[in-house]
Amino acid sequence: MGDLSIALDTSRIQRDLSDMQKQIPYATSAAVNSLAFDAMRLENSAMSEIFDHPRPFTTRATQVDKATKSDPTAVVSLRDQQAKYLTPYETGGDHWVGARDGTGDLLVPVDGRTDAYGQIPRGLIKRLLARPDVFAGTVRGIRGIWQRPSRGTRRDGSRGTKGATRLKLLYMFRPNKAVDKHLDFEQRAAEMIQREGPKAIEAAILKTIRTAR
Repeated sequence: MGDLSIALDTSRIQRDLSDMQKQIPYATSAAVNSLAFDAMRLENSAMSEIFDHPRPFTTRATQVDKATKSDPTAVVSLRDQQAKYLTPYETGGDHWVGARDGTGDLLVPVDGRTDAYGQIPRGLIKRLLARPDVFAGTVRGIRGIWQRPSRGTRRDGSRGTKGATRLKLLYMFRPNKAVDKHLDFEQRAAEMIQREGPKAIEAAILKTIRTAR
């Protein structure tokens, strides 16, 4: 029986494989970005579970720097402004107080205005202190933001100088203390990526194969 020789044309397969090889960086960056944005949404959602009535500013604290084909690395992080006061909840330490008080004490509402989230509205203290009837100081051993009584106003609302209302304590400084909650930012993202990573990679590869056809 003579020898049988069969030649197969593999040029198309090789071209397809070559094309697929070229698509691997795209598939990789797509999978990484999918996971990164899932992590971002998960972190933002967790803010409402960690904090009582957080502002929308806080529930949108997380951002993503996207991966590319040339650099398949995505970075999930806190935005700079939110990171100032949220970082202690991840790494530990005292509450962030900003530059409001040089002693580092917390300013808490007493009889002053707050927003819908129970917090002092941004810029309110600066506006109050610009008023002639409001000052920062220590009265009867209490350091805070005080409001002087309106001249000639009595407790019953009538006019006159006798019996004017006393100073009103709007906000009081209290010694700062360590935060009592933990953000678990890194742990939450790591657990999600370990759990969802294989599925994201598979989905990106299948999409690449469908697109290449």
